[in-house]
Amino acid sequence: MKVQDFSIWLLAIALIVHTIAEVWLPEYERLKPNWRAVVFNRLLFLENLPVFIFSIGVAIAGWQLPVVGGILPAIGLTHPLLDHLGLSWKLQKLRPGSWTGLLLLFPLSILVYVLGYIHRLLTLQEFLISGAIGLAISVWLLWASVSETQV
Repeated sequence: MKVQDFSIWLLAIALIVHTIAEVWLPEYERLKPNWRAVVFNRLLFLENLPVFIFSIGVAIAGWQLPVVGGILPAIGLTHPLLDHLGLSWKLQKLRPGSWTGLLLLFPLSILVYVLGYIHRLLTLQEFLISGAIGLAISVWLLWASVSETQV
C-alpha cells in the first residue's frame, strides 16, 4: 500500500476515533456506573453508523476518485476549526472531541493534502470541489451542534 493511500485510511480511522470521542465518551461520563448502557446502546450506534460507513467508503474511493477522497481531509480541516475550536471559544468550554479533532484529524488532513499535492493526485478543480463538499458537511455539523445546544 502506498503512503498516500495509507494516509487516507489513517484519516478515516481517525474520524471514527474522533466520533467515538465526540459522542460515546460524553455519554459514558453521564452514565459512568452503567457502562454497558453506553457500549451496547443501539440507538447511539445507529446514529453514528453513517459516519463509519462514510469514512470507510471515502477511504475505499481514496485517490482513485480524488473528488470523493478529498472530502475526508476537507472535513478533517474544517470540522475541528468550526465545530470544536469555534464553538469551544464561543461557549468558553472545551467541547467533546476537541482534542481528537484538533490534534488528530487536523494534522492528518494536512498530511493527506500534502501527500496528494506532492504525488500530483489532486487537481485544483478536484481540490475545490471536494473542499466545498467537505466545508458544506462541516457547516451542517456545526448547525446540528448549535441547534442541539439551544434545545
